[in-house]
Amino acid sequence: MVAAWLVACFRHLERRPDRLAWAYGASLDAMNVDRTLPLARAGLAIAADVDRGIGAGIVGGYHAPQHFVEVVLSALYLAGREKLAGDAALEILTAAVTHDFHYDGIRDPKRPSRLEVRAARKAMSYLRAAGVDGTAQRRLQTLVLSTEPTAGVPFARACHAFHHVDGPRPTSAAPLPELAPLLDDPALALAAALLVEADVLPSIGLTIEHGNRVQALLSVEWQRPLGARDKLHYIDDIFGDFVVARFFSPNLKALREDCLRRLQAGHG
Repeated sequence: MVAAWLVACFRHLERRPDRLAWAYGASLDAMNVDRTLPLARAGLAIAADVDRGIGAGIVGGYHAPQHFVEVVLSALYLAGREKLAGDAALEILTAAVTHDFHYDGIRDPKRPSRLEVRAARKAMSYLRAAGVDGTAQRRLQTLVLSTEPTAGVPFARACHAFHHVDGPRPTSAAPLPELAPLLDDPALALAAALLVEADVLPSIGLTIEHGNRVQALLSVEWQRPLGARDKLHYIDDIFGDFVVARFFSPNLKALREDCLRRLQAGHG
């Protein structure tokens, strides 16, 4: 029911010309965050530019303004479930707005975090212009880089497990220097794990129809067909289950079972 409600919110906002600024601003209001705070003002400015097409990702693809909106609203819901408030809520919502800023789809095997570094770098002028202090700038950068799929996501999850689920302390060094604070900051590790799952939740953890819809957009963006086998590979071999958003695990299971049915029917 919650997944269907979230998808209905996504669809309601889809045609608004100011959809990201509205979603971000309404999320701040829902969490009782003052819009005049420096980080909030920076987030509102970024959101407004994305709505105008500046740094708005891939037109017609998955990483487009609608994805920003869906991640913000998913982050709002998860932050509420975790009872985040004040600066913690502001931080995660602003990271959700920023995480794919100026996404161009170009992955560099020699620099796997290129897109996330680009997003954080492009946001810095907005943060400085709004008077966001250096500590908050660095924390936002850590959160954005946590969404890098091959190294950032596993490290963020491992740090969350260490601080919050009695997991072992990660023995390897942070894959990026900017991620090192996750080792010693439980609140930041929680925010990073939450952002990672807010980023993934709209595509694989909600309804089957919505999951298939966003996969079609990703197929357009990647310029190649994507089917049930691709979705199943992502669920089983890359993402696994939720660590913060386990409330949505039944949705993930239903999507996985749908993939298996399609494969058994010969629709791979």
